[in-house]
Amino acid sequence: MKTALKKLSMTLENSNSKTYLELADGRVEELQFTQAQPTHFTVNDSEFSLKSGVTVDLEIMNVDLVATSKEIWPGQEIRVRGGVHGQGAPMKASATIPFKKTITDGVQGESYLYWVMETPEGTFHNKKPIHMKGTLKGLPPKDATFYSESVVPLFDEQDNQVGQIYGCLQSN
Repeated sequence: MKTALKKLSMTLENSNSKTYLELADGRVEELQFTQAQPTHFTVNDSEFSLKSGVTVDLEIMNVDLVATSKEIWPGQEIRVRGGVHGQGAPMKASATIPFKKTITDGVQGESYLYWVMETPEGTFHNKKPIHMKGTLKGLPPKDATFYSESVVPLFDEQDNQVGQIYGCLQSN
């Protein structure tokens, strides 16, 4: 059963992220990102079940991150954009609140991220989402850490695989 819930807009003012970037030629770097712009997202209708509780669906409207390369392109900026200003559409996320619990108890959250990564060697993107998981204690997700467990291929503008990212970690 769907409950009527108006779309609610929220902003995450800052976060820190890191990921490993491995290029096809074997160069590898752990990139430390800071948030260049606040992340905007909306909370959509919720799904309620007596057995499982409430699932809150979110749309991440934008992600704008920046890092300075220390190894692959020393001193050069790498920028990541996601959402409307990245691949042109909001990214999906959700929080699952089990029956007889509240979000402040700490609940499972997950997101599916698509990035456009601007590098000195061109613009890269992922076709398979970066699946991030973490524990939420509120919205916006402050004091939360999200992580990925998969390796995600990266492609250039001609759709050639140019590398991969893995070990993604985000702290809000």
